[in-house]
Amino acid sequence: MSDFKVDSSESGVVKIEGIIDLTTAKSLKKQTIGLFNGSSEIQFDLSAVSQSNSAALALLLEWLKMANKHQVSLSFSNIPEHLRELSRVYGIEQDLKIN
Repeated sequence: MSDFKVDSSESGVVKIEGIIDLTTAKSLKKQTIGLFNGSSEIQFDLSAVSQSNSAALALLLEWLKMANKHQVSLSFSNIPEHLRELSRVYGIEQDLKIN
């Protein structure tokens, strides 16, 4: 049983639920990599992320790299405050386009 769930809609919104950490980030990347093929826009909704750490930030940066490679417009919504704070500490808040 995984500690996360990915729910994507036809509108390009991908809701991530559960835990993003060292044990789940790799599986999450594998499960979402196909979304970048043929998409013009993806929005990751992180409102249901219950726990995360720096591995989650690494995953968000990987998604940005994939979006650039596939010319996909990428955005993140409802980023939990603890992830926002981590992005500030690591100085990548602007890279993730977090306001």
